[in-house]
Amino acid sequence: MTRDTISGLDYMRKIVAGEIESAPMARLLNIRFKEVAEGRVTVTAEPALEFENGLHIAHGGFAAAVLDTALGSAVNSLMPAGKVFTTLEMKINFTHAVGRNTGTLFCTANVIHSGARTATAEGRVVDANAKLYAHGTATFILFRDRTEEK
Repeated sequence: MTRDTISGLDYMRKIVAGEIESAPMARLLNIRFKEVAEGRVTVTAEPALEFENGLHIAHGGFAAAVLDTALGSAVNSLMPAGKVFTTLEMKINFTHAVGRNTGTLFCTANVIHSGARTATAEGRVVDANAKLYAHGTATFILFRDRTEEK
């Protein structure tokens, strides 16, 4: 079973259920998929020492990767089998520094628009007390269905 043979929603549901491993990047950054529905995904992430910059706070790329993962996965939840897409652009606002002691972060992303060529989504990174650490939007470019090329 590959992403070419099942819908994005079914694929994401199998990741949440533990039937399919998440992407290596998500595993590397302690990102876990918790909930998925059509056009909506929630992930969690655990900050770690390895993600810190010289100021002893998590590099901004950590929150950006959490957002990109959740935003892209929300878009994926609307894609048919074999549909290929990638991030075209992202806009992120960082509101608070993330550190090892921040605890579990939660990012819920929602699709705003899904068309024939592009999709957009928005998401927020918060802690267990709903304190906002980052929020952002992304545009994704949709490519031809891989199954059409076979």
